[in-house]
Amino acid sequence: MKWHNSIQFKFAVFVLIAIMFIPIVMPLTSMVTYIPGVFIEYENTPYEGFNELTEMWHSEARNLEGKEDSKIKKRLQELNDKYPKSEIFWVDHTGRTRDTFSYSGTLPGKWSVPYTIQFMKDSFDADPYTVVAFLGKKKDSGFMVIKVDRILLEPPVQRLSEGYNYAFIIVFLAFMLLFALLSYLFIRSIRKRLLRLKEAMEAKKGSGIPLAIKISKMDEIGQIEESFNSMVQALEGSRLREIQEEKLRRELIANLSHDIRTPLTTIRGHLNSINQEIDTAKGKAALETIDHKIDFLSGLIDNLFSYTLLSAGKYPCHLNRVEMNRFIREAAAGWYPILEEHEIEVELQMQQQPAFWTVDPNWIERIIDNLLQNVVRHAREGKFVEISLTDNQLIFKDKGRGFSQESKQKGAGIGMVIIDLMVREMGLEWEIESTGTGTTIYIRKLDASGSCL
Repeated sequence: MKWHNSIQFKFAVFVLIAIMFIPIVMPLTSMVTYIPGVFIEYENTPYEGFNELTEMWHSEARNLEGKEDSKIKKRLQELNDKYPKSEIFWVDHTGRTRDTFSYSGTLPGKWSVPYTIQFMKDSFDADPYTVVAFLGKKKDSGFMVIKVDRILLEPPVQRLSEGYNYAFIIVFLAFMLLFALLSYLFIRSIRKRLLRLKEAMEAKKGSGIPLAIKISKMDEIGQIEESFNSMVQALEGSRLREIQEEKLRRELIANLSHDIRTPLTTIRGHLNSINQEIDTAKGKAALETIDHKIDFLSGLIDNLFSYTLLSAGKYPCHLNRVEMNRFIREAAAGWYPILEEHEIEVELQMQQQPAFWTVDPNWIERIIDNLLQNVVRHAREGKFVEISLTDNQLIFKDKGRGFSQESKQKGAGIGMVIIDLMVREMGLEWEIESTGTGTTIYIRKLDASGSCL
């Protein structure tokens, strides 16, 4: 990343501009506003300044020395036309006021020496600016006077009208608005890119991995976008490896389940043959133990295979409206011989009115089988199991020593995992309360429907 492309550099430039904004913009505004006005005003006015007017007036007076009255009058008229807004008059050598041009005040018909002296004193450094020039070298040769408002003789910038002050304010505000707009666009650009990055993080593919983002600029945000894209690529690679590993694991479990089930069937067949040959009680007990272990291993393989299908989404699920009272009675009836064999008392508490649940009958039967199987394996010393049903809740309760930890140690935890997967897929929830005096399992209906079809 080049240093001049970084946000830090751009922000530092903005801060520097903000600090120097007023010192720079004020003279810049003056240049934009007043300099054109100065040229315009300078071209449209004959006045150049105080000294220039004084020199011009004395030069004209020298040129008019000894001229006839008519020529003096004509020249003063021309000067009055040349210098608008000026007041001009002249007094002859006898002290009489002669011609006046645009003069607004009152003048005496005959000038006395005291009046003349007083006029000279009052005109000095007064406004309007007054220039008195004698029409000859002698003091009694007469004189001519021009009066001009001082503002017309000031430097060009001071002659500008009040409208230029308003123009200055407008131009200054325009610069302020321009700076504010540039600041807003700068911040908006950063915010827009950050929001785009945020949206990319929240947008997920079907795999749950965010989408990659197009890198706009190679600044600090661009580096974050580049790192984000690298993370997305790493996640996609990891996800692909995970899928491949999961596929291999499922295939391995499926193959092992099939390969192990076949020899178990053979072993059971030979076990039945041996059972007919053994007459002793000790031998019968040993064969019975072997038969139970085969059942246990067969159930474990079934659970493992079912778990593989469930986690792969290939275990068929079809939700139907099931009347749970009758369904549970029928499912529990199939377990009576096994429960009686282990001297486990069964208590069913069903409600009188029908209780309809939207579930998969095969899945709910598999859940009941797994729960009763856990009672037989891990809670048979309690000699009791209670199955109760309400409109919204199915309860299994035993009086064993608790099977959660024990079942994991003996390898039956996968059966509970299968229950958990099936319960959630059908839109139900479940809860286990296990103590040293018994275990209670609650399966409840929820308002939300299941995700399986």
